[in-house]
Amino acid sequence: MTKIRSALAVLFFAFAGLCTGTAGAQAQMFNFQVCNQSSYSASVATNALTAPGGSQYLVAGWWTVPAGTCTAIGTFPQGWFYYYAEVTGDSSMAWTGTTAPLCVQYPGPFERVTPPATTCAGDDLKQFSGEIVDPTITTVTWTLN
Repeated sequence: MTKIRSALAVLFFAFAGLCTGTAGAQAQMFNFQVCNQSSYSASVATNALTAPGGSQYLVAGWWTVPAGTCTAIGTFPQGWFYYYAEVTGDSSMAWTGTTAPLCVQYPGPFERVTPPATTCAGDDLKQFSGEIVDPTITTVTWTLN
């Protein structure tokens, strides 16, 4: 009987540790949404850490955000986060930044680990905006005007 109790105690603490680890990982994430108040449909790309506390970044796109709507893009690790948008079908009209030049692919969708260089080898180089999302932030909303 003592062995069964010991085994149950070990299982309980292992499960509790797993739940705490999962909660900790979720606490290191934030939700990103885009609210498009322009009169154009927008295509959005992001560049974020691949995992909480990681050092690699994943650039991905394209999420479509119709004019006059808000769209949940996804959940990302807190830390440096980069975003870019352009009018769907017209890359000459864009919501650009000056924080990070990153390579995007057309027509998409695309997703790849961000290389350390900014040579695009057939892709297009775009200027992303960026910000540090600290541990107190659970949702970031980017409004396109």
